[in-house]
Amino acid sequence: MGRHQAGSRSVGAILRVVGLVLAVGLVAGAGWYALHRENGSQDGASCATTLRVITASSFTTVVSAAGRELRTGPDCVLLDVTTADGRPAAGQLSQLSADVWIPDDAAWATIAPPGLLVATDKDNPAKRDTGAGETLATSPIYMVTDGPTANKIKAGEGGGWLSLAGLLDNKNSGVRLVVRDPSLSGDGLVAAGAVGEAVWLKQGMDASSLALNSTLAATRTVNHDLAATPDVAGEVGLVPEYALLPIMNLAQNRTYLAGADNTALMRYTWLPSASAARDPERVAALQKLLAAFKSAAVRDAMNVAGLRAPGGPRPKFEGGDTLPEPTAKPFDVLQAHHVQHVFATWDPEDRRSNLLIAVDIAGATTGSGGSTPSGGPAGKQPPIEVLKAGCRVVGDLMPVGSRLGLWEISPGQPGGYRKLLPTDRLDDTSRAAFTRSVSTLTTHKAGAGLLDTIVAGYQSVRDDWHDDMFNQVFILTDDANKDSANAQAVATMVQKLKDLQDEERPVTISIVVLGKKDAADRLKAALATLGAGTYVDNAQSAEDVQAAFIHVVAGGLHE
Repeated sequence: MGRHQAGSRSVGAILRVVGLVLAVGLVAGAGWYALHRENGSQDGASCATTLRVITASSFTTVVSAAGRELRTGPDCVLLDVTTADGRPAAGQLSQLSADVWIPDDAAWATIAPPGLLVATDKDNPAKRDTGAGETLATSPIYMVTDGPTANKIKAGEGGGWLSLAGLLDNKNSGVRLVVRDPSLSGDGLVAAGAVGEAVWLKQGMDASSLALNSTLAATRTVNHDLAATPDVAGEVGLVPEYALLPIMNLAQNRTYLAGADNTALMRYTWLPSASAARDPERVAALQKLLAAFKSAAVRDAMNVAGLRAPGGPRPKFEGGDTLPEPTAKPFDVLQAHHVQHVFATWDPEDRRSNLLIAVDIAGATTGSGGSTPSGGPAGKQPPIEVLKAGCRVVGDLMPVGSRLGLWEISPGQPGGYRKLLPTDRLDDTSRAAFTRSVSTLTTHKAGAGLLDTIVAGYQSVRDDWHDDMFNQVFILTDDANKDSANAQAVATMVQKLKDLQDEERPVTISIVVLGKKDAADRLKAALATLGAGTYVDNAQSAEDVQAAFIHVVAGGLHE
C-alpha cells in the first residue's frame, strides 16, 4: 500500500491492522520459541533453572529478548513465559506458580492474592534481594483527538486531565472518551485512572468517584482493538506511546496532548513471587533475569516495542517527533482504593455490596429557591430530596445479588430508628421495594437516635456479613440534635463499636454530615480510634452528597 493510500485511512483503522499484525507476530514468535526449546537446542538444553514468567502482551518480545541473553553459558537460565493482561493475569499467578510477574503497570500488584508477591516495603530483605517493585520500562499515555477538541482541553482548568474530566462531566461539551477496558490492560487502567486522579488531587475522593461515574456515561470502551483511537470529531482517545509510535508516519489530522497538569504513565514493573524469594537458587536466577533487562540487546528490544527505559528518551520511530514530550509530573501509581474506584465504575459486579443506609434529617425547608435548615447542604433542593435522589442512584447502580437495606433515624422509636426496608438480596422485586421505601423518607424533630443507630446498624451488617462483597453501613445526618458534641455519648458509642468488631467480619462505617464541618471533625476524630474501616466527611452541597453516594457504591473504602 502506498503512503498516500495509507494516509487516507483513519488512525483507528490503521491501528486495528497493526494490532492484527502484531498479534500474529507475537503468536508466531512464541510458537517458534517453544518449538525451538522442545527440540533441545544446544543453548539451553542443560540449563538447571527454568523461571516461570507472566508478562503483559506488550512486553512479551522484551522478555523473549532477555530469555535469549540467559539461555547460554554454564549458569544458563530458561524462561517459561505466559502472556496475560490485566485482571486475568493476576488470576494466573498462583495457578502457574509464577516466579515473577511483569505487568504493564505497578497498580496491578494491588489485585494479586495476598502474600503471593514479595512486599515492596523498603526495609523488606526480600525486596532488596529480588529487586521487587523495580520499573523496567515506561510508556506515557496521550490524548488523541481532533484540533477543535484539543483546543477545548487546553483552554480548560489545568490544560490537561482535569480539564478533560470537566468536559466529560459537561453533557453539552460534545466531548466523549475512548478508552480500552480498564480491567484488561494497563492502557485502560492507567488512562481511566488518570481522569479520576486529576479530580481526586483537586477535589478529593468522593468527587473522583462522581467524576468517573460521569465519565463512563460519555465513554466508548474498546475491548478488541490494539488502541482506543477516536473515530469521530469530539472523541478523545487515550493511547499509550508504544501503540502510537509504529503508525506516526501514517497518521494524519490528529492532535496529541500529553497533559499539562500531570503525565499518565504506564510502569512495567518487576514483581517476584514470595515463594521464589525463599529459594536461593531461584533468587539467583531472578537476579540474572533482572540484570538482563539492562543489557544492550534487551534495551534494543524495548525500543523496537516502542517502550522507554526508565528515565530514558522516546524510542526513535519515523514521525515520532510529532508527539509532544511529556513534561508534567507523573501521577503516582494507583493504589488499591483508586483501582477499586475504576473497576467499580466500569463493571457492575465490582459494586456488589451488603449495604445498610440510615438517614437522619431534621427540620423542613421552603422548597425550591428557599433556605435550607441550619447546616444543610447549599442548593435549591431540600436536603431530604437530595438524599432521596442519592438513595435512588445507589439502588440503580448496585448489581443483582447485592444486599440493600434502608433505615430512617426517628427519635422516639425503639432504638431511635425505624426499618423502612430490612436488608435483603437485591433483585427486580426488592429494588422496586427499595425505591418505594426511599419515597417515604421524611424529616423529623431533632432528638436522640443517631449514635444508637450507628451501633445497631454496624451490628446488623456484621451479623449478616457476606464474604463475597463489601459490608458497609452508610449514615447521612444533619446532626440537628448535636449528638457529635456529646463527648461522653460519642465515647460510649465508640466503645460499643469496638466491642462489636470482628477481624473475621470487617464492616466499613461511612458517615456524611450535611453542612456542619465541626460535627464531622468531631466524629472523625472519635471514630479514628477504631482503626481502618471508618470514613467521616462533610457535605456542603448537593453535589457533595451525590459524590458520597457514588463513592459508597464504589466500595466505600477510604485512605
